[in-house]
Formats: sequence, C-alpha cells, structure tokens
Amino acid sequence: MRRRTVLSLTAAIAGVMTFGAVSTAHALWTTNDAVLVPELRTGALTFGASADSQRVLSESGEPVEVTLPGSEIAAVLDQGGLRTEPVIWRFQVSGAALGITGLEYDVTIGPQVWSDGRTADLTEGIAEEGTLLADSTVRVYPAGLGDDCSVIPDGEGSANVQLTDAADRTLQEPAANPTGAEISQTWCVAMLWNHRADGLYISEASAYGIAVDGSENRDFDTWEAAVAFPASLNAIGVYDHIAWAEGTGDDGTLSRDDSSWNGTVHPDPAGEPGLVIRIDPRVTNANPTIAPGDRATR
Repeated sequence: MRRRTVLSLTAAIAGVMTFGAVSTAHALWTTNDAVLVPELRTGALTFGASADSQRVLSESGEPVEVTLPGSEIAAVLDQGGLRTEPVIWRFQVSGAALGITGLEYDVTIGPQVWSDGRTADLTEGIAEEGTLLADSTVRVYPAGLGDDCSVIPDGEGSANVQLTDAADRTLQEPAANPTGAEISQTWCVAMLWNHRADGLYISEASAYGIAVDGSENRDFDTWEAAVAFPASLNAIGVYDHIAWAEGTGDDGTLSRDDSSWNGTVHPDPAGEPGLVIRIDPRVTNANPTIAPGDRATR
C-alpha cells in the first residue's frame, strides 16, 4: 500500500515537470547538430542557417545571420549581353523541434557590410550609392520543388532588395518530428543587373532591280539594334595620356611625333560590401494556450 502511494506521487511530479518544461522552452535550445530525444514529452529545439562555408546556430532563440558575399554580387558584372540571366545564390534554413514544440521563422534583410566593418542601413531596401547593389535588384524567395530557383517572383517598387513570402514561414509543425530529424528549407537569392542598353539604333536597307520585262522594282526594310557596353560601376573619371618620341635619321635629320589617348577608370568591384540576411526563429506549441515566441515563456 505504501509503495502504491509513492508511485502515485511520482506520477504527479512528472506531470508538473512536463508542464513546466513546456512553459520555459528557452531552456531547451541547443547548439548541437543533433537533438537528443528527451525522456519526457516536453520539447527540444535546434535552429540555424548555412550557406557555402557559413554555418550558424541559434543558442537560445535569437536570430541567426548569413552574409551574401560582395564577390557574389559583383558576379553581375560577368553577365554580358542585352538579356542577361540572373546570378543565383542559395542558403538553407535548418532545425528540429521535438516533443510538443514546432518552429516558424521570418527572413529579413540586415545592412550592407564592408570588409573594414563599415555598414549601411537597408531598412527601406535601398542600397548605398556607388555600390553594385545600388544598380542591381536582389530578390530573396523560397525555392520551389527540388530546390529550384528558376521561377523568380516579380518585384514591386524600386527597392534594390526585395523579399517574397518571407514572413511566418513554417519549418516544422508542433509535435510533428518524433525522431528529431533535421528539417531544411532552401532559399534563393537572385541578382539582376538593372542597367538598360546604352543606345537603340535604327538601320535601313533598300534594294533596286530591273525585271526581265524592263520594269523597275524597289523595296526597303528597317530594323533596330541595341548597343550595350559591359556592366560596370560608375566611372571614377577619364584620364588623358600623351606620348611623344623623337629620333635622328641616318641622314642626320631630326624626326618627332606624338600621340594622345584617354582611358576610363572604374572602381574595383572587389570592394563591394556583403549583404546580411537575418533569420529569426519562433517556437510554436501544440498547446493552444502557449503563444508562439522566441522562448515560449509564460
């Protein structure tokens, strides 16, 4: 009889522990790559993002950041021609939520960041003048089936950085991951050069001939040709150069000549700042009385 009483008391304590763990889910965040299954059905969380050689994990529900390198943005200069294909860059959002918890997140844009630590605010999505980003459009959007990035959404407004379907993204529904397997979602970043063709030229051709019956026949055609220079940053300036030479010939005469030319100097695209992309996780819960939040506290 005494043993039965002890067992009942133990079960009551376990029930209290379960409720308490759910109410303070912030203590269950982990920075490990794998989530351990807890003995009680309370919850355990891991969340992070990765891109190329970058990988960052959230320690206690705070946002994580990946940086689109300036070298990737500068790749728009390599897209020659009048109808250029966008440059595509990808990053992954990953995580797992055990027990009765789930995960949602928002994707937002941070600042432009230079190698010397200087930053420029991008709250309105407008890049700093003089950067390649200021002459480009960057669209951030979730990948399609098979991590496909080929369907680029239409942008709105004149912002250089535009987000599509970036709020209230569900990484995992509550209580839907009993094994703790990591779930990943791929995001696409499409970079498009905004400069139009430098000029549009009209060409015309005409033909004239005499038929076998002696009649004259004439016809003409017109078409347009677009001309574009390679993409580049705005020029620093145009510099003039002069070279001259003189020499004495075999007959003793003195010969002189000179030549001049100019060159356009552009900034080094290697100085293009990176673009910070911020991902903010939010814990959801199968218990409807607990509101979603970074830590799901009471």
